[in-house]
Amino acid sequence: MRQGNQAIQVICTLVGPQDVHVAAHRPGTDGAAVGVRVGGALLHITDGATVAAFLMAWRAATRHGRDLPVRADPSRVPPISGTAIPAVFMEAADRPPAQARLERGRAGQWSRLWVTLGRMTFDVQDQEALVTTTAAFQRAARIAPGVFLPTPDQRALERTAAAAARLLATPPSRRPLRPGASSRTAPAPAQQGATPSPARPAPARAAAKGRTR
Repeated sequence: MRQGNQAIQVICTLVGPQDVHVAAHRPGTDGAAVGVRVGGALLHITDGATVAAFLMAWRAATRHGRDLPVRADPSRVPPISGTAIPAVFMEAADRPPAQARLERGRAGQWSRLWVTLGRMTFDVQDQEALVTTTAAFQRAARIAPGVFLPTPDQRALERTAAAAARLLATPPSRRPLRPGASSRTAPAPAQQGATPSPARPAPARAAAKGRTR
């Protein structure tokens, strides 16, 4: 029997301020990661480029913040009897697709904001949810440089920058000149009390031949 395929796309509806947490895992190692938890949704991000891409999506979403209510009706996320709120885990690397899209409401209805990060989509219902979740990804971006090892390209760029800085550095002069002093060597001053040498007399001109007596 041929095996089928499966694609799971998770939707997390956010209403009101979210319970968020950001943490570094094994910083400075090959297994380093930044974890961002938004309620029951946990993203395990394993490189700095993905952290930056996810933050860009949330920053794009903030441009539509005024189209959302400050606080949405909590009834938009009703409990379902017989089930607990599930926890969702997604590992992300190599910059998966990340984007924000505003869905404008019909007359008399509020708009809603969709932020998609890989296979996880956040249905942002109000400004409080948007602000708190964006802040979590901002913190993730702040700690990322100290968590992930530099890539080979980053190391090469740092070495090139350091070499250029050494070449462009001006070596200090051996003996600083006084203001107004010339770089040429000045003649040594005469010693005090020394008798100046007499001027050498000009040689007498020889008498002309055939001088009349």
